[in-house]
Amino acid sequence: MNKIKYYIILATITLFTLNGCGNWLDVSPENQVTDEKLFDDYSGFRNALNGIYQELSQQGLYGRELSWGLISVLAQDYNADRLNKAYPEVATYNYDLADTKKMIDNLWIQMYNAIANCNKLIEEIQKKDGTFFPLGKAEKDLIEGEALALRAFIHFDLLRLFAPSPKVNATGMYLPYFTTYPSKYEPKQKTSDFLQLVIGDLSKAKDLVAHFDSTHVTETGLYSATWRYTPQSINLGRFFNSRGIRLNYIAIHGLLARVYMYAGDETNAEKEARFVLEHFVASEGGEDALRFASTSELTSGKGLHTKYKSEIMFALYDDKLTDLYDEFKTTNNTRFALKAWTDFFTEDGDDSRKNLGEYNYETGLYNLLKWQSFDTEVPDVTPNFNLIPVLRLSEMYYIISECRYNTSDATNAQVYLQKVRDAYQADNRTVDMNRYQKELTLEMKKEYLTEGQLFFFYKRLNIAIENGGETVNVGNKFVLPIPEKEDVF
Repeated sequence: MNKIKYYIILATITLFTLNGCGNWLDVSPENQVTDEKLFDDYSGFRNALNGIYQELSQQGLYGRELSWGLISVLAQDYNADRLNKAYPEVATYNYDLADTKKMIDNLWIQMYNAIANCNKLIEEIQKKDGTFFPLGKAEKDLIEGEALALRAFIHFDLLRLFAPSPKVNATGMYLPYFTTYPSKYEPKQKTSDFLQLVIGDLSKAKDLVAHFDSTHVTETGLYSATWRYTPQSINLGRFFNSRGIRLNYIAIHGLLARVYMYAGDETNAEKEARFVLEHFVASEGGEDALRFASTSELTSGKGLHTKYKSEIMFALYDDKLTDLYDEFKTTNNTRFALKAWTDFFTEDGDDSRKNLGEYNYETGLYNLLKWQSFDTEVPDVTPNFNLIPVLRLSEMYYIISECRYNTSDATNAQVYLQKVRDAYQADNRTVDMNRYQKELTLEMKKEYLTEGQLFFFYKRLNIAIENGGETVNVGNKFVLPIPEKEDVF
C-alpha cells in the first residue's frame, strides 16, 4: 500500500430521525451544516458524531453489506440458488465480478471516510474546554470517547475484512491505522501492532465515556433494556437519548472482549467479558442492564421481539431498515432463503430461537424474521425492527466458555455455553464436550445468523464453514481484496 488518501465529508451532514419522533439531536432546525461553521457551536459536535453513526448505518455498510448482505452470503447463511442477481458468485468467493468489486471498493472507501470524520471530530474537540458544552466536561469526554471508540471499531472491522486473521499471520503488514486529520499517508502496521492500537483507542474511550455514563446512567436509561433503544423525554435533551445505539460504556467493554479474543489474548478477553457480566447482568451479580429475552417475549411476543433487543449491547439504527430490506429483495428478485435452518434444531427442538424462522411455501425453505417488521400496537417493540445488532450479551458467554475450554477447564466451558442455551429453552440436553467446537459453532449459528458475526468467527479460528451438509474451505478467500486503486479517495 503506497498511499491512501482520505478526506472528510462533513460539508453536508444530514440529521436523521429516530422512530418518527423528530430530530435525534436538539440542535439547529436546519437539515445541513457547513464544514466551516460546524464546530463553532457545541451543536456542531453533536451533529458530527451522529453523522458518523448515520454513515455506518447506510446500506453499503452495516445497514446491509456488513450485516444481512455481503458478509452473510460469505458466511454461507443463504441458499445460493435463491440469491439470484443480488450476489452472483459471492457464495463461491469470486471477488472478480465488476459489481462485487464495486461493492467491496465502496466498503473500503466508506469506512476510511468514516475514520476521517472521527479524526476530524477528535482533533476539533481536543481544542475545546469543557465549559464549551452545556453539560461541561462530561459531555466533552462523552463525544471524544465515542469518536475514539468509533475509530477503533471501524479500523478493527477493516482489519477483519481486508487482512488475514492473527491465527494465520499476526506479523504481516496489511493496513495503516489513521489517527490524524488530514493525513495522506500512514505506514502499514503489523496486524499485532494494529490490534494494540485498536485496544489503546478503546481503552481511552472507555474511561472517557464512563464520565458521562456513570453520572447520568439513571437519566439516560442505560441500565434499562427498554430505554436504551426507545426515545424518551429527558431533561438532558434528545442527543443523550437511546444510549444503546451509541458506543456506550457497557458496549466498549464488550468490544474490548471481542478484540482481545481476535488478537488471541484470551486472558484479557475473558477479563473484559466477565466485567460485563458481573457489572451489568443481574443474574451474574450486576445491575439489571442486560438480560436475555423474557418468557413472554419468547412465547406470546415471539413474532415481534425478533432482535431480542434486551441482550443487545450496541446496535446501529435505520428507521427505514425494513423497507430497504423489502425493496432490495424485490429489486433483485432475491428470497434470502436460509441454507439449513431446520438443521440447527435437530437436537434442540425446544430452542425458542427456532421461532425466528419463517417457512416460505414458494421456496420450501426458511427466511429469517430478524429483518422484517410487523403491525403492532406495542410501543416497546417498534424500535426493535430498525435495529442493526452489532454486539450481543451472548458473545460474552461464548468468549468465557471458549477461554475456559482452551485452558482445559471443560466444566466451566460447559457451564457458560449452557447458560445461553438455557436462556433460550434449549435445555432438553446438555452440550457434548467431546465435540465442543461443533457445539460452539452451532450456538453461534443460531444466535448470529445474518448479523455478520459468523464470517468473522470462522475467520478468527481459520476453520471450514459447514452448513447445509456442505463443507466449504474458504482458505485465503477469508481476505477481501484491497481496491486496486488505493487512492480512490
